[in-house]
Amino acid sequence: MVRTTFLNDPNAVWLKGNLHSHSTNSDGKLTIDEMRKAYIEHGYDFLAISDHDFYSDTRALSDDKLTMIQGFELYGNATDGKDIHLHFLWEDAIEGIEPNTKVKLPERTGEVTSRFSYDMRKKGAFVQLNHPHWSMLASTEVEDENPYHAVEIINYGTEWLENTGDGSVFWSEMLYRGVKLWGTGSDDNHNGAPLDDMYSDSFGGFTVVKARDRSPKAIMEALFNGSFYTSTGPSIYDFYLDGDEIHVVCSPCERIFISGHTRPYQRKLGRHVTEFVTKLKGSEKLVRAECMDAAGRSAYTNPIYLT
Repeated sequence: MVRTTFLNDPNAVWLKGNLHSHSTNSDGKLTIDEMRKAYIEHGYDFLAISDHDFYSDTRALSDDKLTMIQGFELYGNATDGKDIHLHFLWEDAIEGIEPNTKVKLPERTGEVTSRFSYDMRKKGAFVQLNHPHWSMLASTEVEDENPYHAVEIINYGTEWLENTGDGSVFWSEMLYRGVKLWGTGSDDNHNGAPLDDMYSDSFGGFTVVKARDRSPKAIMEALFNGSFYTSTGPSIYDFYLDGDEIHVVCSPCERIFISGHTRPYQRKLGRHVTEFVTKLKGSEKLVRAECMDAAGRSAYTNPIYLT
């Protein structure tokens, strides 16, 4: 039996996108039109304008060049009261969220944040915990039972500018506990510097979905189902289990790691490694892969859950 998180459809398309960005409607320095133009020029297929506590309605801007995903980033709190940022994404409309209006919690507490997040999830939103490392959030501060579909494991802006954007260890710790979460990547760009400047926070972290088409609905379906990988550079072309064999196919890399629910335990090294085939050891509860290129950039698959 073949198992994978990637959509099994011969007509599926690979689409590159940024799920986390900020415009002049919150604290970004570029207008939505300016960002849209820039991401088209850099080869992106979809973009979410996720302004802080503000829903910027971009539905009318979707076309055959760039698909716009709806959403916003919310200032909230963990159960212990620590400040966290929540991400909500959807394809078209969500009950109770009006276009181009502020969205704020009536009270900044963990209980109110959790209730709002569960409610958004029930209404059909994709709910994500953003940049845990930047938020100085320990995995122990998030319960096993939580409203999240995913955690942001690559946040390019905070990683490039502050060295705090890598959420992969937080994600691993949650997976070790048996908490099933997808891992996404994005820029979280505010564009405080010109796009071609060394201090630019754009075009460094991205999510690539395998979707049935370019529509917002298909892209959101891919996110909900884990049919995507996240990267700062390398491409992943396939990741699947065929019986007890694990298969990874990627762009040229130096290292491919296969991880279970505990330690990274299998690897392939080389100057231009593009494939790794190995067998399950038998005790895995999940398997996932990380592909690292010569520049130290990584791409992460989502886990294939075995239990």
